Amino acid sequence: MDDQHKHSFSYSNVCLLPKEQIGIHRQPTWELSYIVNGSGTRRIGDREEPFSRGEVVLIPPEIPHCWHFDGGDLDPQGRIANITLIFSDELLEKCVMAFPEFKGAIHIVQNIRMAIRLDKDKSLRIVPVLKEMSQLDSARKVVSFMSILLILSSSGTDCIVGSKQNEDKEKKRIDKIKTYVTCNAVRDISLDDIAKHVGMNRSSFCVFFKRVFRKTFFEYLNEYRIFLACQLLAQGKMTISEVCFQSGFNGVPYFSRVFRKVMGASPKNYRQIGGLPDKMQK
Repeated sequence: MDDQHKHSFSYSNVCLLPKEQIGIHRQPTWELSYIVNGSGTRRIGDREEPFSRGEVVLIPPEIPHCWHFDGGDLDPQGRIANITLIFSDELLEKCVMAFPEFKGAIHIVQNIRMAIRLDKDKSLRIVPVLKEMSQLDSARKVVSFMSILLILSSSGTDCIVGSKQNEDKEKKRIDKIKTYVTCNAVRDISLDDIAKHVGMNRSSFCVFFKRVFRKTFFEYLNEYRIFLACQLLAQGKMTISEVCFQSGFNGVPYFSRVFRKVMGASPKNYRQIGGLPDKMQK
């Protein structure tokens, strides 16, 4: 459903490695996401919270968001899976024009201003529809899409999981930095990348970051990567080498040096001190 000239909305059902998940982003369209399997931390607008398989989240347009998968709850091939439905306000307006009977339901959806996690009842109703869509042709997908709109418009106890931020400029900049690191820590990040993301040149960014965080950006990034590594070590399912690369480092020797500097112990000793099995050690 990627060709916008042929399809009125986008449907994707994908399995991919955790590090391949798209980083922080925003778009002028609605996004409905179902986590088939995988767990970690999601950042939506002004909120950062843990997530796990089974949740269904609706995100209104222009709210920045990302899911950071922590390497847990993977399939046998080491992948996460999600189903995503993307549609525009323009499509909703066209639906109202074409089908006046849907006007009330669609206006309820359009009046949703904050990202929501669907309650259990809605999720149980909407997940089978999302799964079935992968087996349908384009025309039948439209029928499923309309039924999803009806489910979204029904009453329930949905939970707010994020909204647009309205803080001062510096607070917004700090939050953008933290969100970018949360969502991209396992990828290669350059100073130019992060500086461009927050709308600064590299020199100004370094001065700003050091003033606010009292450390360099890469010290902060490495500390966050070590935080991710500690979570993976605690699970006891990966080798030290796997933990290294899964948490964003490019080599085991450097990872071990940084880990010892931050945690005061080697990754192996950290696992042993925690009483975790060392059979995974190399």
